[in-house]
Amino acid sequence: MSRKVVIEINFNNYGLDPERLTREWLERRMSIFRTFTLHSLKAQTNQDFLTVVKLSKESGDLMQEILAQQEPLPSNIRFGTHIESVRAILAFAEGAEHIYIARLDSDDLYHRTFVQQLYDVQPQPQTMALINQNGYLWDSVNNEMAPAFHRSPQFYVYLYKTAEYAAGYRVKLPGRGTHGNVIDLPHELLAPRNYVNIVHSNNTSVKKVPPKDRLSPDEMAQVLREFMN
Repeated sequence: MSRKVVIEINFNNYGLDPERLTREWLERRMSIFRTFTLHSLKAQTNQDFLTVVKLSKESGDLMQEILAQQEPLPSNIRFGTHIESVRAILAFAEGAEHIYIARLDSDDLYHRTFVQQLYDVQPQPQTMALINQNGYLWDSVNNEMAPAFHRSPQFYVYLYKTAEYAAGYRVKLPGRGTHGNVIDLPHELLAPRNYVNIVHSNNTSVKKVPPKDRLSPDEMAQVLREFMN
């Protein structure tokens, strides 16, 4: 069963905040992306994947202008509008039977073996999603980290047949259609601690690292090496 792995990141393609269309907002969020998430993508042990970072159509040209002034990104990381992202995914997946599309926020991390895990896993035919319940919560401001568990977090993967994806089919979540409803789909769990959910100075909703089970500085450094180096 041939497949291609895609990591899909929503950058500023939805939301009501008008600031997300401004140069200041884009440059600030790009700095956060380069500080954290980009290192995770570049550290993947298997680089046979495509990352599409999705932009609003109103800011596509401005973002390309900003990118042109910065250090070039790896060729498998593309910023573009929704239409441009879909085209890039289909071009990348040409000839493959399946597309595995992993969701990631632009300020979080996946374990450096995550892409390889998606090439190795052999899900059942009826499975629609792979879910990462185990990870870490890292407060990068106060330098605190603890293991995290979420029953249905924002770290998941949709499994598509390429022909169906090309024809316009997309997974429709039941219920309220939030991350918490992914667990209601036919799914399988990925056992490793595969994600780091990051708290930083520009978070819109700040999470607190629980006092219980906090990692020592050495343990934190080891975790970050596994995700960013």
